[in-house]
Amino acid sequence: MHGSPADIAIPETKRGSIHQMADNTVIHEQRRHKRKKVKITALLKMGMYLSGRGYAKDISRDGICLVAPNLFKFIKSSQLSDYIGAHIRIMFPAHSLTVTGTIVRIDTLHGEGALSITNTSNDEAWEQICSGG
Repeated sequence: MHGSPADIAIPETKRGSIHQMADNTVIHEQRRHKRKKVKITALLKMGMYLSGRGYAKDISRDGICLVAPNLFKFIKSSQLSDYIGAHIRIMFPAHSLTVTGTIVRIDTLHGEGALSITNTSNDEAWEQICSGG
């Protein structure tokens, strides 16, 4: 038996745009800032020993979805809680920009991680990239 749409918990950061689930339940998703689809090469560094390459799949003023299979795909599900909340530094060489953030979600199946941005090396340049400039 399926619960009513009111029974579905939607994280605060995901309300606003509309998604339809397999059982035809409609979920509204709203983020503080609109996401922009991109493919920007990124160099990633987490702690002293973990580093890798990947790309930003989508960005917003306060978040990034990173595709980095060599970093995220091999994390065991028992280790996920060790990585959520970890700090990560992302360098975008083509834009001479570094973004620092906190990991909020890891999708090991797709080798993706989502992060909340804590700061950038150039807020104006980041804003320009996010707004399409």
